[in-house]
Amino acid sequence: MIFAFVLLFLEKEECLEEIQKTQKIIPSILRKKMNHLKKRLPIEEQQLFTGHRRLVEEILESYDPTVHPRRDFRESTRVNLSMSLYQILEVDERKQSIVVNVWMFLDWDPNKFEMINKTIVPYQQIWVPDTKMDRRSTEALMNAIVETGYWRKDGKGAAVQLMFPAIYKLSCRMNVRFFPYDQQNCSFIISSWTHDSATINYHYERPTVNLLNFAQNDEWTVISFNFERIEQQFKCCKNPWTMLYAHLVYSFKLFELFFSLFLVIQRKPLYYIVNLVLPTSIITVVAVTGFFTPSSSSSERDEKLYLGINTLMTMMLMLLMV
Repeated sequence: MIFAFVLLFLEKEECLEEIQKTQKIIPSILRKKMNHLKKRLPIEEQQLFTGHRRLVEEILESYDPTVHPRRDFRESTRVNLSMSLYQILEVDERKQSIVVNVWMFLDWDPNKFEMINKTIVPYQQIWVPDTKMDRRSTEALMNAIVETGYWRKDGKGAAVQLMFPAIYKLSCRMNVRFFPYDQQNCSFIISSWTHDSATINYHYERPTVNLLNFAQNDEWTVISFNFERIEQQFKCCKNPWTMLYAHLVYSFKLFELFFSLFLVIQRKPLYYIVNLVLPTSIITVVAVTGFFTPSSSSSERDEKLYLGINTLMTMMLMLLMV
């Protein structure tokens, strides 16, 4: 029995040695195959293969996209925010809301990767700050552009740029007192949902929103669209929260963002002047003239009554257009 056990043990050891040898041989065979394939590629494709592939594999090898990447936990991550207003989709005075279409705009040594300074990776593979609007929104995140921080020499790692289109439906308090010459000021807030200023610090790249690609609206004119950075202290938290207020002024009014965005828009009154102001003015003149016209017979009085009723009904129909 002892002899059989020893033989079994020796056979097991021999099997393990064979497995270990095979494990050593297989990677070498794969490496030879890969080298053979790379030799068959043109020089430019070899450089692309070795450079970009090694770069992406190395920077994401031990990277966890669920963990906030900070070299020094005492320093906050700076998030620069810029915006390009593309279109005003809807302004609803009754619901007091406005819908806008906007665009919201890891480290390595380039000497080791054929001087590659910039690469593109899927946004799911990197950490993205939980930047949120304080209103309902639809966002479509795209791939992220990662640029090395080697040349900055500040030890803060690579710069990640994330650009994506978004549609925001924002509540806005409307003031139609001077309709159709009204100007509306609305505000909305951009901030992190879970991080205070000790971990994420929001800044704007420029104080105004880019309007170069703005598709002109038939009813509204954008007067201004500006950022304002605000730090607000809440009772629940030790550190203040950084907010960007966006102020949109349209003639119609203003937008705010924790990063405050201020949007100012103004209504174009020509349509309402031609289709509402002038007709109602004419109807009013006719009604007043008919009221003060003297009448000496019952038939004339009946005609005045019919004129008054007709002008009143016409005025009611015109007011339904508002």
